[in-house]
Amino acid sequence: MSKSVLRIVAGMMLLLVACSRNVTLTIVPSPTPTSPSPTHLPQPTASPSPPNKVGIHLLLDDGRNVWPETIWSQHLSHARDLVGEWGYVTELVRLDDLDPTRWQVLFDLCARLHLKPILRLATSYDRDKRLWLAPPADPDGDYATVAGRYARFVAALRWPDTPHYVIVGNEPNHGDEWGGKADPFAYARFLMTTSRALHQADPDVKVLNAPLDPFTPNTNGKPFTDGMTYLDSESFLDAMHAAQPDVFASVDVWASHAYPLGPLTEGPWQQSFKIDLLNGAQNPNHVEPPPGIHNRGLNGYEWELFKLKSYGVRDLPVMITESGWRHRESADPNATDDGRPLPDASIVAEFINMAFNGNRGRYPQWPASGWTPWQADARVIAVTPFALDGAPKEWGHTNWLQLDREGQVLGVYPMFEALHSNR
Repeated sequence: MSKSVLRIVAGMMLLLVACSRNVTLTIVPSPTPTSPSPTHLPQPTASPSPPNKVGIHLLLDDGRNVWPETIWSQHLSHARDLVGEWGYVTELVRLDDLDPTRWQVLFDLCARLHLKPILRLATSYDRDKRLWLAPPADPDGDYATVAGRYARFVAALRWPDTPHYVIVGNEPNHGDEWGGKADPFAYARFLMTTSRALHQADPDVKVLNAPLDPFTPNTNGKPFTDGMTYLDSESFLDAMHAAQPDVFASVDVWASHAYPLGPLTEGPWQQSFKIDLLNGAQNPNHVEPPPGIHNRGLNGYEWELFKLKSYGVRDLPVMITESGWRHRESADPNATDDGRPLPDASIVAEFINMAFNGNRGRYPQWPASGWTPWQADARVIAVTPFALDGAPKEWGHTNWLQLDREGQVLGVYPMFEALHSNR
């Protein structure tokens, strides 16, 4: 989710909430060496049964900050310790960095550690405008050229296992993820063209849609407080389907950003259905979901599957490629991913444990119902919480690893220990 949803919510709140606090950093000893040699890497064992759905989202490159390849093995070693044998790791790769030789370093580490990569195809980040550019279209309005570049990159990689999971984009209902203006018609065409190119280049590929942000409002084509336009998830999906009725046939696995309410602060039992329509926006195609179906919360994918069924789309397996909470502590006290009262990392550890495994009487202070634990939902085949290892200056309250400015691991936060010990 990125910081864009926080900017949106902050704008909607109109400064009703302001928060400042002194942050205390608590170091939890790292469970693995901070500079592992190949002999110290975890030794793979037999593939688990049932399949392991636990994962983590990496930020080796977040579009603005890039960790040097010399410390990738350190971060991946911790990821393996966290998610276990054949757990998942999600990583974005920018359009202006489609270098198979460079990224093969990550894939070779995944092979050595028995990790399943989920590749997120990103565009390019414009630092001056502070947004992700829309993919370049061809003169005819299609995306065959850029789709071919992505496909050749994916096919050139030596993957550690099959299938090869590839996400096409990220939160395109955000203006700042699509050149400043949410464009469901363009994204639908981009998804279809890119999916076709990927399947032609790699018979083992499984294509995932760009997950949508369920907290995003519909600004009715007018600029939001950041000067960009946004669409709610339902309006975006409806417009995609109207533009390309077969668009969802291009998707093999449904990708979802099932974040908790707050956003990113409330317990897993807090879920709701809500759509924010601003500036007179309306959606004549709105379909009211049945009771118990929520679009915001840990099971928000249920509403997305419900909406897909209204188009006649077959059931799809689900990968939650982003979720999780932000925590009060930060290795960098000036980290920019704050801006609201955040729970302690020890509380986040309890929340993440319950999100995966349920309460089961372990936390009597918290409710025992109100959500379906991800481990108990057969539709969910992978969950990669956001995020393991972002640059502390931007992701200090989000990270699961405590990092210094050079990316060296200082320790881990309690949710790392909680998921590691209860997966």
